[in-house]
Formats: sequence, structure tokens, C-alpha cells
Amino acid sequence: MRRVRDQQAGHTSKMEQSLNFVLLGKKGAGKSSSGNTLLGRDAFKSKKSLKLVTRDVAVESETLDRLQINVYDTPGFCDPEMSEDEIQQMINEKVFQKCESGPCVFLLVIKAESFNQEEKETVEKIEKLLGENHFEKTWILFTKGDELEEENMTIEEFLNEFEPLKKLVEKYDQRYHVFNNKIKSDQCRILLIKMIQRSLGFKASDGGRLQRRIPAIRANTHDQQTFLSFRRLVLIGKTGVGKSATGNTILGQKVFESESGMGSVSHECLEKHTTVSGRTLTVVDTPGFFDTKMKPEQFMKEIARCVYLSSPGPHAFLIVFTVNHRFTDQEVETVDHIEIFFGEEVSKYSIILFTHGDQLEGKSIEKNIEQNSRVRHLVQKCGGRFHIFNNKDQNNRKQVNDLLKMIDTMVEQNGGYYSNQMLEDAQKFRQEQEKWKQKEEEEGKQREGDQGKAIQLTGNNSEFENFLKNYEHRFIFSAFAFGKLDKVALGAAICGLTALIFNPVGPVFVAGVCAGVAVGAAGGYVWDRFLK
Repeated sequence: MRRVRDQQAGHTSKMEQSLNFVLLGKKGAGKSSSGNTLLGRDAFKSKKSLKLVTRDVAVESETLDRLQINVYDTPGFCDPEMSEDEIQQMINEKVFQKCESGPCVFLLVIKAESFNQEEKETVEKIEKLLGENHFEKTWILFTKGDELEEENMTIEEFLNEFEPLKKLVEKYDQRYHVFNNKIKSDQCRILLIKMIQRSLGFKASDGGRLQRRIPAIRANTHDQQTFLSFRRLVLIGKTGVGKSATGNTILGQKVFESESGMGSVSHECLEKHTTVSGRTLTVVDTPGFFDTKMKPEQFMKEIARCVYLSSPGPHAFLIVFTVNHRFTDQEVETVDHIEIFFGEEVSKYSIILFTHGDQLEGKSIEKNIEQNSRVRHLVQKCGGRFHIFNNKDQNNRKQVNDLLKMIDTMVEQNGGYYSNQMLEDAQKFRQEQEKWKQKEEEEGKQREGDQGKAIQLTGNNSEFENFLKNYEHRFIFSAFAFGKLDKVALGAAICGLTALIFNPVGPVFVAGVCAGVAVGAAGGYVWDRFLK
């Protein structure tokens, strides 16, 4: 960030928009340290002790991509040397009046340690000071994120252990964030974009000018998706390797049906969402594409659904095998097969994930890889990236955090998530689906019983079907590549699609299909010779 020499935070040049952060909380909560983290420099005095550092409202500023960040550090509540009236008067005069110059965010700073009676009273005093008018602009900012990381604990796990804080976060509609004040990095950018995404009332207060700064902020971020803290993961593998169990381990809850044995539990692609380590995770679980006995039309539909659900593009393809998997040439070609689904360069976004880590019994997974040339070749094709899970120990969050760190590194190297024209089109269809959903929810409120629900299903399915039709030829070839369609069917499909291009309706199309069946062998030869 570039330092703003003019310390008069209330006066912003016409070339820059401003955003005000106001730090409020109990003494010793880490307000000054959080202010330094927001600014990316040591601007406020901060001491690791219970002695109060801030005696007056202090203001410092920085510029982030032509957006001026003004940070107001305030005296701590529950200070025996300062009365509550003094603090409130100081905030009214030196914060509220100046904050009218631009959008304002109130950060209620709380240590991620405990929530005693004094801290509870502090929250109540701050809520009374802010009133209902500022409630929607208030976020809870947890400090001590570094200690959570040392204990391999996420902020979500911490909140689950402390019911009072969990209820407080729920009261604020999940508007919370956690800071590691021992590192500056780009935590301000992460928090800023997260807030603006939640439509923090900025549009109403500044005519939308701040929202228009977002493209510039994103453009100057090396990886937009890293800072947005979204991750879309696709699980791919044979039946029985533990894809669904892996999805449950990643999400920290049982959301996918999973059971041991060789029978396929997942018969269609499903997506589930949750928040893990402060980021929104979407996990797409797939059927065992390589060996399940699905009908060709169902197989093609699930290929399409997998692409559709992972739009606008996956951050990572997790290719799942068991540690004792018997590798054949088919497994070695797994990445090539996935490229048939999604397109080229999938290997740059893939990680080999071994399950049944408990079966290693102290042995090294690296040694297993080194001793098996097929496994070694597959791992090398994925950039040497591999990880191991023990799905019997789903409380072990370290294995999940380590995987997410590996994904973060991969995303940074790739400059974002994987995408192509097909995935971009899928995203457009999904956006249309969301419009349908919102419209139908509004209509459903005016209807009774299940009538509204039936309409919603129709609207949601229609956009997926449109996407499926749009890329039907692509999924036909994908199905053929996996042996789900024979050469006769492929020949019919090729000729039928050709006829459809020249004449979408009428006898020519029908004749094309019939001709395709008749020359199916020729179609198969064309595939083997020129297309395969």
C-alpha cells in the first residue's frame, strides 16, 4: 500500500474514494495491532500487555488501488482510568462526525480466546453507542488468528466450542473475520472485498462509487480468487476409493452419502458448500465415472452436470485413489480422460489424493510412489502434487488445512481457477438459473402449498437442460471415449449432428440419423483414425 502523506483522513482528493474503519472494543483486545494490519504498517502504538496504549482517537490512512483507507483507533472500553462518558463523547466528536465523509465500517474487536462477562458488557456498551442505524455496518473482528493457526484450529471450530461467541456471530448475520496480527500481508484487501461482496450498505451511502473501485482492486491482486477466499473442488475417481468420504472430511460434516464397499453410492454429481478456515468451499462429488454401469444417456448427463456445478471453473481437481490401489494403464491415463471432460491443461490444476491413510501403518507414502512407476508417472504429470487422507479420523483438521495450503499454492502458480469457454457458458446458464430461482421464490410467496415448489424445480432444471443441449456433441464424444457408446452409436451421432447443423428440423435430420446408423462402422473408423 502507498502511504498517504495528508493525515487529514476526513479530506479525500477527488481522484480517490474513501472508506473508514472504526476499531472498537475492550482494552487489550488488539485494536491497535489490527489497525496496523489494516494499514500494512506500524502506524499505531501497540504493546503486548494489559496496559492501555490508546488514550485518544488516533487516525491513520493508506491508499489501496486509489481507494483511501482511513483507520480510526479508539480508546478501550472498561478502562478504570477513563469514564464511559469520556469515551463516548470522544467517539461522537472525533469519529461519527468525520466518518460522514465516506462509507464507514465498525469493527468490533474481540480476542479469539474466551468471552467473559466484562467482554460481554463491552459488546453491549458498543451496541448501545452505535444504535440500530449502524448495526448493519458492524463486523466482528477476531484477533489471535496466529494462535489458532498454531493449534491447527479454524475460526469456525473455535466458535463451535464457544457457544456465546457463536450466538454473537449469528446475531451479526455471520459478519465476522479473523486477523493474524503477526503478519501484515494483504489482510486488508481480503477483508475489504469480503465486506463489499456482502453489500455493506456502501451502494446506498456513496452512490455505488466504492463498488466501482472493485475491478481495480481485483486487477491489482495477483490472484483474485485467493483473496476472495472461494474454492471449488471436484472429486474424481473410481467407485469405492472414498470420494464421498473425502468430501465429508474436507467439509467437516457428513453431507455426502458414504459407505464402505465396492458399490457406488453417488449416482449423480452433487455439490455441497461450507466455510472452512475462513473460506467458502464448494465440493463437487461425482459418480465413479470409470467403472460404474451407467446407461450412456445418464453418463453423458452426469458429465454435463459435473461441468455445470463446477462453473465458472474448479480451483482443483482431486483425483482420488486408495493407498493400496492396483494401478493399471487406465489409471495412468486418468488425467487425459479428465481433459476430455473439461479441456486441456487440467493437469496443472490436479492433485492426486490418496485415501485410507490409516493402512500405511507408519510407512511412507513417498516410498510407495517411488516404488511404483505408474503412480510415479501420474504424480509427475500432476506437477508432483499429492496428499493423503485418513477419512476415519475426520476430526484431524490438519490434513484438511494442509490440503488447502497445497491448493492455495497451486492457485497462485496458475493465476486463478481453471476455466474455458464451456465453463464460462455454464456459469451464464447458472446465473440464469439463479434469476429463475429468485423469481420463483417471489412468486412462491404469493402461492400456497407445493405449487410454488413445483415451479421452482421446473425453472432450475430448464437451464441445466439448455446447457446440456448446447454441449451435447461434446458429451457424446466424452461418453464414447470411456466406452459408454459404441462406434455405431458414435457414427450415428456424428452424422445426426452434421445433419442438424445444416437443417435443424425436418426429414434431412431424420435421414442423417438413419444414415449414421448405416455407416456406423465408418464413423467409428473416423474417430479411431482422425479424432481419437
